[in-house]
Amino acid sequence: MSSIKNKDIALSIVQFLKQAVSNKQIAEDYVESLDVAIDCIADAFEVDKDEQVKVFDGKSLPELIQAGLSGSSSSASTASATTSTSTSSSSSPVEVDAATKEKADALKVEGNRAMAAKDFSTAISKYTEAIELDGSNVVYLSNRAAAYSSSQQHEKAVADAEAAIKLNPNFSKAYSRLGLAKYALGDAKASMDAYKKGLDIEGPNKSDAMTKGYETAKTRFEEELENSISKTDVTPSESESSSSAGAGASAGAGAGGLPDLGNLGNLFGSGGMPNLSEMMNNPDIMAAANRMMQDPQALSNLMSNPAVRQMAQNFGLGGGAGGAPDLSNLFGGANRGSQE
Repeated sequence: MSSIKNKDIALSIVQFLKQAVSNKQIAEDYVESLDVAIDCIADAFEVDKDEQVKVFDGKSLPELIQAGLSGSSSSASTASATTSTSTSSSSSPVEVDAATKEKADALKVEGNRAMAAKDFSTAISKYTEAIELDGSNVVYLSNRAAAYSSSQQHEKAVADAEAAIKLNPNFSKAYSRLGLAKYALGDAKASMDAYKKGLDIEGPNKSDAMTKGYETAKTRFEEELENSISKTDVTPSESESSSSAGAGASAGAGAGGLPDLGNLGNLFGSGGMPNLSEMMNNPDIMAAANRMMQDPQALSNLMSNPAVRQMAQNFGLGGGAGGAPDLSNLFGGANRGSQE
């Protein structure tokens, strides 16, 4: 195609407008306006409006536009056909010839032998070669998933199992591979669900491996659920009760397991005298008394406390070793009565 200039385009437009007027394709009322437009275009682009030269490789403007439209339609049709063919090709399974299938199956057999010998890396390699030759065979993906799980590559096992399921949702063994990999990854719920789908597909003829896998995953899931509930299911009243009991136990004991003497004022009745019956029934007091009677030094240390010394005087107790009160007379009878 020759080089196109603006003058060529302008002249082509002028010719089109003149032809429209000549062929009376324009209403009479607009003829004068078109004549003015023709003159303006010719003047602006400095062309001879009476020149009868066809431009654009010998085509007039209408002919050029018509050719362009035809070409676009043809291109669109071709593109549509190409897209349709491409889509059809991608959606259709790739046909594998018999020789390729035989070679892929031989590689699978080699992979199975490697699995039996616990040579998992070789097994993975052989199954991978088989998949590359025939990606439509779900068995190869399922077997490689098993090899990945055996070599502790559980994430890859999940990917292969899920790919196998997508390829054939009714291939039950793929769910077993998925269940095993999910269990190994610590997802008992997903493992249980995978095994359950496998059992549903197997129907009445359930395999032992699928059944055992489901029961194992279910047991772990239930244990995890029970543990989770036991850690969170504590009512406010129980919590408060436990806190109160703990606080009471801590408050009732001082250094060396002796009762907290700061609270002994609660044991005194009216008139500032001790309530002996309450003291006799206080297990902390009784235990402390036993320890002090068995260890005179502990009692002597205790009496160095001015508050305890004052309390002993209020009791009217004294005369023990080192000035300590003789508590055996106070608690002895009660202690002897509690022995069996």
